[in-house]
Amino acid sequence: MFFRRPISYGGSFSHKTRARNLERLAAETFDLVVIGGGITGAGIAWDAAMRGMKAALLEKGDFASGTSSKSSKLIHGGLRYLKQLDIKLVKESLSERERLLKLAPHLVHPASFLIPIYSGWMERLELRIGLKGYDILAGATTLPQHRNLSAEEVLNEEPLLRQDHLAGGFVYYDCLVDDGRLTLATIKSAHEQGAVVTNYTRAVALGEADGFFRVGFREVVTGGEGEARARVVVAAAGPWTDELLQLHDHPEPILRPTKGVHIVFPRTRLAIRQVVVAPTEDKRILFVVPRGDFTFVGTTDTDYSGSLDKVLVEASDVGYLLQALDYCFPSLQLRAADIVSAWAGLRPLVREEGSPSAVSRDYRMTFHEDGLAVIAGGKLTTYRNMAKSLVNLILKNYAHRLPGTFGPCQTAESALTGGEMAEFPSYLKAQSLGLMGRWGLSRRTAEHLIQSYGRNHLDILALALQDKGLVEPLAPGCPVIRAEVVHAVEEEMALTLEDFMARRTGLLHFDADQGMGVAEEVSHLMSRLLGWDRWRRKAEIKRYREAVADMFHFRSESR
Repeated sequence: MFFRRPISYGGSFSHKTRARNLERLAAETFDLVVIGGGITGAGIAWDAAMRGMKAALLEKGDFASGTSSKSSKLIHGGLRYLKQLDIKLVKESLSERERLLKLAPHLVHPASFLIPIYSGWMERLELRIGLKGYDILAGATTLPQHRNLSAEEVLNEEPLLRQDHLAGGFVYYDCLVDDGRLTLATIKSAHEQGAVVTNYTRAVALGEADGFFRVGFREVVTGGEGEARARVVVAAAGPWTDELLQLHDHPEPILRPTKGVHIVFPRTRLAIRQVVVAPTEDKRILFVVPRGDFTFVGTTDTDYSGSLDKVLVEASDVGYLLQALDYCFPSLQLRAADIVSAWAGLRPLVREEGSPSAVSRDYRMTFHEDGLAVIAGGKLTTYRNMAKSLVNLILKNYAHRLPGTFGPCQTAESALTGGEMAEFPSYLKAQSLGLMGRWGLSRRTAEHLIQSYGRNHLDILALALQDKGLVEPLAPGCPVIRAEVVHAVEEEMALTLEDFMARRTGLLHFDADQGMGVAEEVSHLMSRLLGWDRWRRKAEIKRYREAVADMFHFRSESR
């Protein structure tokens, strides 16, 4: 199947674009306004814009700053959902996994997953049946089928695993993803199709008037306010959905938020060769995932009722994960002092009874007569299909509100920005790597650029033709180069230091000093582009230090 890159209408994607979009939000009438700039809202705006709808999107923080950059970073079918007999969700997820491998090959990468078996022949039999079903449901896939391993073969693959009572294991295949950049690529693809997109723009009022749905908004940076007028509005606010619906006189909560925590170690302290699906003593599983020089571990799954805007990693979360790691990797004796970063996110699960781990990861859509549609729940893996289903139903349920004719969903065969790798043959990639080598870039940096930006890494290299200093790394040994800061501001709507450190790159979580060693340099480069004065630069660095300190909240708790 040929995955095409559609014609782009959006132009650059910078703070200047955002300023124009804020003016357009208040001045124009839209077919669809999406509230929420996580992966779900991004997918809806992209789908709608590709069908020819006049679409807009508002995000109260930065794109993907909530759940969508704080996942386990997997694109997967959800093997454990087979045990719950949620076959429909698994089949949908496996289909979307295969599609995303083609739509975003620079961000979605196949990986082997090893499951050790400790509890005897019954679990081994159940898993063998489940994995065979997983392979069958995947259909015609580019990924290999699962393999059965003896206990000796398991230890050859991962010698650090606990040996007591090891009965064997399996290797199967799913995918890893940079979740924050996948969300950003989807947002930017919506922009390129004409969607009017803004970050740091909070919805503060909802209501119908004169046949249109009105969204009052506040621009977070300056406090300026306006009102967007739409024929249909979608609430895709993730964990903030209940809070948003209170503006619509909808006091009954529809969500059951649960918290998921991940912790990160240097690869030297947790040296695994592939993703390990590690069993815990309480019969849950953890994913232990290698990523470059680091390994991250997660996740917890506990009900949550605290602040939605400041979800902290608690000492109890870390204690649970460390205990589970001691169970699986007893020789390592990992401790809290070994942790180099952590993150906590909320799953916006649809409210139902049962243990948090048993709550369905499926999604729910509701449609109000006044033109408000709500989507809640769902998985990162299925976001594109969720968006397709929602827009299909919007066109059906609100046909009387939407003049004109709109086309069918086109996202199934349209590469995300940067994902046109089918049109970027291997010899061009080799030439690009060779060019970066001649410019003095390390192989690690060159691979980082291609995997982060796909074909758009050429835009970053082009910046070096204007200023050769931009090809320099931010610091010796850092894979991120100075040109990426310029690109983030001018082409990815980065407005704050944390935007760049946490979501345009992974320096907050995947750097030995959480990016503090390059924060001054990044703030200096951003200040030249965004017009920050000395006080704003200091404020940005101070806020970033506070974000790093919040990440290690669990250490202050245990003192």
